[in-house]
Amino acid sequence: MDQKQRKLYNAFVTELKYRDLNGKTIRAYANDIRQYMKLYNFKDSLSSRSFQEYVGKMVASDLKSSTVQRRIISLKIFVDFLISQQQIAAFNFKTVKFHRSRRLPRVLSHFEIVRLLQCLYDEQKVVTTPFAIREAVRNTAIIELLVCTGLRIGELSLMNVDDINQHSWTFIVQGKGSKERILYVSSLETRQAIQQYLRIRTQFSPQDEALFVNKFGSRLSIWSIENVFYKYRDHSHISSQATAHYLRHSFATELLNNGADLRVVQELLGHASITTTQIYTEIATVDKVKALRQYNMRNTINVTGQH
Repeated sequence: MDQKQRKLYNAFVTELKYRDLNGKTIRAYANDIRQYMKLYNFKDSLSSRSFQEYVGKMVASDLKSSTVQRRIISLKIFVDFLISQQQIAAFNFKTVKFHRSRRLPRVLSHFEIVRLLQCLYDEQKVVTTPFAIREAVRNTAIIELLVCTGLRIGELSLMNVDDINQHSWTFIVQGKGSKERILYVSSLETRQAIQQYLRIRTQFSPQDEALFVNKFGSRLSIWSIENVFYKYRDHSHISSQATAHYLRHSFATELLNNGADLRVVQELLGHASITTTQIYTEIATVDKVKALRQYNMRNTINVTGQH
């Protein structure tokens, strides 16, 4: 980037920080625009021709569709910024067409979740040092809460001690877009894991009211929570592709498998649109298996004489 581009880029990043976005999203958008501006000189980087050309190159590339979609969003935000700074005239992004391929959510099986949880409790039985004991107790509470409530790891990271009411076992979640919802800890074992952690939390010398803290007493970041999951994922030998977000997908799918109302699941997950929740109905298999067992024509055809 030349000096003019760098000045404009820095102003754009500053503008992003005033939006209702988390740090990870800001870094992603900023990096997207930095990559874009590296490809074009100052004059060309402010032209509708370069916007259209850039999107065309991405669509034609081998990038994941989710990456292309995010970069288009980044570019739209950048264009809005340029218009507000009177750097360019209005540009209609509706002319840009991009069809994102839809992937079904990935989940852990019931057996895998049992193995994951068992690994946590088995570790508590064998650790011996004070640090290892309190870390094992904390990690058990983290995974238990994710399994039991379907929280996003970003939401879990933001939780404070006072958020959980240990009388009603309800808590308020600060979701995306500053939207709040109430969740309930329904599992007795999950409650006990949280209570056990709260009894030893002071041993981490917490610096604030964060519910889950690291060895320095600071709030656990989403990356630290992901690493906690990866540790037990690998130790329990479940799917090596799994991420902590699989627990959220599994939570939603099992609710629907067990007969939960779609609207209720939408509220529990904090989805703004029920369309987002409906995708879980495609991987909820109980009704499909029941229908196939009961109505599939092939079940009644016997051509081999076997019963």
